[in-house]
Amino acid sequence: MLIGEVARQAGVSRDTVRLYTRLGLVTCTMRQAGSRHYADYDESAVELIKGVKTAQSIGFTLAELGPIAAAYVAGSLDDARQRELLAAKLDEIADRQQQLAEMSTFLRAKLEGLGA
Repeated sequence: MLIGEVARQAGVSRDTVRLYTRLGLVTCTMRQAGSRHYADYDESAVELIKGVKTAQSIGFTLAELGPIAAAYVAGSLDDARQRELLAAKLDEIADRQQQLAEMSTFLRAKLEGLGA
C-alpha cells in the first residue's frame, strides 16, 4: 500500500506517516518502479498508526512509543506488559495533576495578594 493510501485510511498526513517511519514506529519496504522508489506499507501499518495516535492522545510520547510499537509488532506486548505501561502512565498523570494543582494554588494566592 502506498503512503497516500496509508495516510488516508489512518486519518493522518503523509508527513505523519513519514515521521513514524523515520522513528521506526511503522515499517515499510522500498520498491522500485522505473527510476522511482516507493515505500510500500503492509495493511497492518494503518492499525499501528491509529494505535500510535490513540496512545499519543492519552499522554504517551513518540519516544515512549518506539519500544512499545516494536514489542507490539513482535507480538510480545502481552497483557501484563500493557497493564504495567498503563499503570505507569496513570502514575505519571497523577503526579502531573498534583504539580498543576500546586501551581494553580500558588497563582491564585499571588493574584489575591495583588488585589485581583
